[in-house]
Amino acid sequence: MARTRWDAQQEGTVDIPVNRELGFEVQPVTDPAEEIVYTWTVPAELCNSAGNVQGGVLAAFADSLLGGASAAHLPEDEYPALAEMKISILRPAATGTTLTGKGRVLKRGRRVLFAEAEVWDADGKLVAKASGTEIPARP
Repeated sequence: MARTRWDAQQEGTVDIPVNRELGFEVQPVTDPAEEIVYTWTVPAELCNSAGNVQGGVLAAFADSLLGGASAAHLPEDEYPALAEMKISILRPAATGTTLTGKGRVLKRGRRVLFAEAEVWDADGKLVAKASGTEIPARP
């Protein structure tokens, strides 16, 4: 596979509106087929009444990590469609916290990709862990 969906995203020929709108930022990595990294600073407007990121929004960050990791294993003309995801939230992330998320594909099968993501806070504490199944699809 010469050019991946990840390559197209990084070059700007494929846009990921949710990443742009929520502010998920791609960080440089040596080999995206091994692991991708995003950072995100938790905005107050996406928090619950306790001032911590709302669980569904944290799940959206994890979903983007799973999709980004999977994109590095797909040709440019396919995209990863999330079929299922499980997330375990281990600790809160308060307004203003900068989170670092890492995503990787555990196994690429003929019809599905199995991926996982971890989300860490600035103190190096694990905030959440997710796993998911992605199905290669065509736009």
